[in-house]
Amino acid sequence: MRIHHARIVSLTCLLLGALALSAEAQVHPHHAAQIRKAAQQVNARVTPQRARTVLIWNTPPHLMDKDPHKGYCIPYGEEGMKAIGEVSGAFKPVVSDDLAMYAPENLKQFDAIVLNNASGAWITPTPADLAKGPLKKLGGDAETVEMALRKSFLDFVENGGGVVCLHFAIAANRQWPEFKELFGATFTGHPWTEEVGVTVEEPDHPLVAAFGGKDFRITDEIYAYGPPYDRSELRVLMSIDPATTNMGVRWLNRKQDDFALTWVKSHGKGRIFNTSFGHMASLYSNPQTLQFYLDAIQFATGDLEAPTEPRASRPVRTNVPGTQPAPEPGFLSLFDGRTLDGWHGDRGIWSVQDGAITGQTTPDTGLKENNFLIWKDQVENFELRLKFRLENGNSGIYYRAKKRPPNQTQGDPLVGTQADFDASGRWTGVIMEYLLRGVLAERGEKVAIDEAGKRQVTGSLGDPAELLRAVKPQEWNDYAVIAKGGSVVLKINGVTMCELDDRDPQRLVHGWLALQVHVGPPMRVQFKDIYLQRL
Repeated sequence: MRIHHARIVSLTCLLLGALALSAEAQVHPHHAAQIRKAAQQVNARVTPQRARTVLIWNTPPHLMDKDPHKGYCIPYGEEGMKAIGEVSGAFKPVVSDDLAMYAPENLKQFDAIVLNNASGAWITPTPADLAKGPLKKLGGDAETVEMALRKSFLDFVENGGGVVCLHFAIAANRQWPEFKELFGATFTGHPWTEEVGVTVEEPDHPLVAAFGGKDFRITDEIYAYGPPYDRSELRVLMSIDPATTNMGVRWLNRKQDDFALTWVKSHGKGRIFNTSFGHMASLYSNPQTLQFYLDAIQFATGDLEAPTEPRASRPVRTNVPGTQPAPEPGFLSLFDGRTLDGWHGDRGIWSVQDGAITGQTTPDTGLKENNFLIWKDQVENFELRLKFRLENGNSGIYYRAKKRPPNQTQGDPLVGTQADFDASGRWTGVIMEYLLRGVLAERGEKVAIDEAGKRQVTGSLGDPAELLRAVKPQEWNDYAVIAKGGSVVLKINGVTMCELDDRDPQRLVHGWLALQVHVGPPMRVQFKDIYLQRL
């Protein structure tokens, strides 16, 4: 149990504060210094109306061992909240994981509460909690005391207190329906742990001022929310920008299209602030993020005025790449015929020419490794149809691929399975995993790979040379890639080139879709009419 900093608010707290700090709460001095340095760049938006005291609430000790955030974002968040309070002078932080803080006699001394990734059923008292003086006054059994603590927490907000809910804190107390209602949603998963695009829905709102009221990108573990989430009952300030975010992540409910990230609401006289941001420890040494948190806390204490009235409206994006219906029923178009919107790659190699995506190298390009144009959304089970035209060299369609880790230079920028083709015809209609398992299925082969990774040719689709006759050199050809589970079929101009039944547990099942320019002699490859259907 831990209570420290600042003004100890009662004799009980003083005694508890003398106990040892938990090991999980420690931040390396170097990182603590980074957080303090960042906090020096943060300022209170407004002068507090009076001296403010804020409870920084952490997961209690009996739940900490199973807390998924112990050891990084909880201690880093604690350090960050302490730093912005102490450096700015906007509030005095009191850090605690002692449930006795929620007894009415203790809770009334705070202006706001920051739920610092606190998780689990923390409102439920343990036998040790029941022995504490402030909780003894609330009843003689756990159920009675818990009901009293629930009421104390809700009364605190109802009567004018504020709560800042960081990241996983919204997932706590699942046994308590009113807790979910208070925050307006519950955690249902984290589809993204990567960089995402953020839409600032209300640029003039005081609580997004830290980001200049402009859309931005952030790397964090990003949540999806479920019932009782209802946009019309909240004031959503920020949400996922689908145009600049990987909407092909796994565990994404594809019927859902509203991914709120930050919102506010009122409860009685009190104020509620919730944000998905707060997983990555690095966020707590980022001045912009710390300013965002400080603004939220000043809002929660009642010093920074900000609108909380529900707003049902939301930004309408009509130009999200990959959402336009293709001429073929059930398919979506990945290329608008004019721009590279939704595609990421070297614009010195990739461009749009004559209504087609064009990858081109010259003797002066100096390409030292394979180069890729990567689609914004990952894929898993799908059918891809496109037209390609190749002038010299080697190219391919990568799918379910993985990117090279940041700061690593070994290997290709993208590694994965590809539907290959080249000017010589050797690799056309072949399934290849370059730098991984090599050739998986040659043109004309039916191949099975068993659970031990053993490859076996199980049948023939025809003579490879005859199949190659279906391909028109230097002209437009239709390529189809059908991938569902371990089953993959390649077709060119309607002719099946190879089939693969891959049961290897090491196979790639989900990843990036990309077009390739191969290292080597000068080449030019073009793609158009790129249509995708998820299966």
